[in-house]
Amino acid sequence: MMKRPSPYDAASADATALNVLAGLYERARRHLLENEPLRARSSQGTSVLHALSAGEADALESVGLSTERWKRRGRTDPLAQSIADYMALLDTSLTTSRAAKYLKVDPSRIRQRLRERSLYGVEYDGEKRLPLFQFERHKVVPGLAHVLAELPRHLSPLDVADWFLSPNPDLEIETRSTPLSPREWLLTGRSVDTVVALARGFE
Repeated sequence: MMKRPSPYDAASADATALNVLAGLYERARRHLLENEPLRARSSQGTSVLHALSAGEADALESVGLSTERWKRRGRTDPLAQSIADYMALLDTSLTTSRAAKYLKVDPSRIRQRLRERSLYGVEYDGEKRLPLFQFERHKVVPGLAHVLAELPRHLSPLDVADWFLSPNPDLEIETRSTPLSPREWLLTGRSVDTVVALARGFE
């Protein structure tokens, strides 16, 4: 009879994944600061992941980082770009205490809102980081809690940030030649329900 994994086993697995991500983040930071390549070249001319185990690759993909092979058809290596994007997301995010100061509330209120998912947090180095896309002028973007409630929970941090910040063809207005992003739409005071419907239909 197979033993069912306990909640402690699941928690241990999550902690291991987070430790892997933290290590990869620091390694990527060092490589980028030293301007070293993040990938090695094989004799066939295709790239291979530089010293990444299967577990590390899985951890990368869990936060939306591409680990696909790069054949230099474009200028940017997807792995280098996605790691740089993830680093930028973390570096520009607020810690719980800084978010509390920014919003002029008690840190316990930030932690409560993170638990309720009315604020979005990214786990890093044993704490939550709050990406800046959800704030504007010392306030939370209007309707954010309603939108977050409808976005699929399995989305990676990069997917969530990209969705909020990218122009959406369903968010057009007469005064703009290009569509608005969900974040821009909410900041204009337009219907929150419109963005909530888009979040609900996210694929």
